[in-house]
Amino acid sequence: MSVLSILLLASCCTWMSQAQTEFKRVAEANVTLPCLHRLHLLEPASLDIEWLLKNSEAEPKVVITYAGGNIYHDMIEEQKGRVSFASNFLSGDASLEISLLQPSDSGQYTCKVKNAGQYEWTHITLKVLEKPSKPKCWKEGVASEGKEITLQCNSVSGTAPIMYMWQRVDAKGKVAFLPPSTRHNLSNPAQIIVKNLTWTFTGSYQCIASNEAGEESCVIQVTVQRKMQRHPRPD
Repeated sequence: MSVLSILLLASCCTWMSQAQTEFKRVAEANVTLPCLHRLHLLEPASLDIEWLLKNSEAEPKVVITYAGGNIYHDMIEEQKGRVSFASNFLSGDASLEISLLQPSDSGQYTCKVKNAGQYEWTHITLKVLEKPSKPKCWKEGVASEGKEITLQCNSVSGTAPIMYMWQRVDAKGKVAFLPPSTRHNLSNPAQIIVKNLTWTFTGSYQCIASNEAGEESCVIQVTVQRKMQRHPRPD
């Protein structure tokens, strides 16, 4: 093959790929994944646009496509009614809009634009963050003076890692210090142990579960029973 033939082949089959970027969004929000191209300047009638999603499945799935003058969307069952072109894709902006994000929308998105033998690719990783579910608080042990109790909480769903923090709140909802005899379980941050109970430890204890997407909390009431005072019987 001559040098001229190689140059002609290269000029008619140009590939352009942009570096991959990452977007993080909270579930139920909307997102626009950018895809700017210059191929609309060539042959408008032969312009093809395709958005692909690759997540946990082996093969990429088509999200939305424009070909032959028609738009084909709702290609993925879980995204029906939630995906569309965000702008005028015929004028160089083939950005994808996804509304009411769900965790299943996470993955690697590829925008592929083709026209007159030339291609442009845009790669975007989307991570949909889900805030912790409302945690459940519970108590183990007998809340009486001199004893110890264990306070625990747990969120059953949410994007990892989920962090837990216990605090005490007064009657007005203001944060107060935990009792000085409180011990934190380093292997299980959602758990604290309150030792050597006294009646002054009675009150509300709040557990906050948080991650990148937000936080939720639960409150448990602790009532410490006083020891019964035994008075000597008169002779």
